[in-house]
Amino acid sequence: MGQFFTETELQQMARDFHELGYLCIPAALTTEQIDRFNQAVDRHLTAFPGDWISLSDSFCEGTNVLPHTAAFDEAIENSKTLEILRAILGEQITFEEFAIMLRNPTANLKEVKGWHRDLIREFDRRAEIDAVSIIFYLTDVSESDHCFAIIPESHQRLIDLDPLDVPQEAGIDLIGPAGTAVIFHARAIHNGRLKQNSTQRRTLQAYYSSRLDQRTNEWTEIPARLYQKHDSKLPPYFYSKWNVTNILEGVGKRPADIDPELPLDQVIKEVQRRGKMKMTGPIITGPMMTGPISTNLRQSE
Repeated sequence: MGQFFTETELQQMARDFHELGYLCIPAALTTEQIDRFNQAVDRHLTAFPGDWISLSDSFCEGTNVLPHTAAFDEAIENSKTLEILRAILGEQITFEEFAIMLRNPTANLKEVKGWHRDLIREFDRRAEIDAVSIIFYLTDVSESDHCFAIIPESHQRLIDLDPLDVPQEAGIDLIGPAGTAVIFHARAIHNGRLKQNSTQRRTLQAYYSSRLDQRTNEWTEIPARLYQKHDSKLPPYFYSKWNVTNILEGVGKRPADIDPELPLDQVIKEVQRRGKMKMTGPIITGPMMTGPISTNLRQSE
């Protein structure tokens, strides 16, 4: 029996996750944790503006946060959700990456990524995606707010569903108060559903896997305070990939043809652009393109 759930409850949640591709966990964070995390986000916005990447007028992401602050360690190690993640991934669970996500009010309701799977955008490589993500809500997400939307079972039973064939209005909106957590398989098709009258949505997001020889992302450094930690409450390999250099070929890896001196924010924007192109048409490599990228997303008949 865990601290928060019985063995029967954990087994049922693991079964539900493997069937649906996601779980919603109410009250995953306490009121005190929500307040601490929001204050830490405010501090980080002010102190480390270079960590923040604007992917659109509504989407801002804080990357490589961990070397600058320990304020979010307790989210990565959150006891309540880690019990569930261990039930899903087993004791070889490892931490992969972490980011802060801000979704700001906008009149442009076309989401920059559209329906997609995480880590790898090429449809014919979808079976290679094998990681689990968690999103913590730091603000209330009502029916009128930007929200996380998902296509249930698209990680497994509907694995042959192409994200480009998913209608814009499809899927399930996962709404809930601040403190809610969503755990989802990175192979599940999902989207950020933008709403006309939304307030700012704040979330923390982390990824985990059970593969020990490869990382999903090279943007997140794992600092010494984490990989040198000795905590019997944590899984044995939790921070073991701090020095793994074998990075999954996908949207978490710097392409070999990109200028090594290019700032990280520009690298990530270019990687995301290429990922979008791999979903919708031929990839254009060479000098980094600038300006808006037009895509023609197919709709299902």
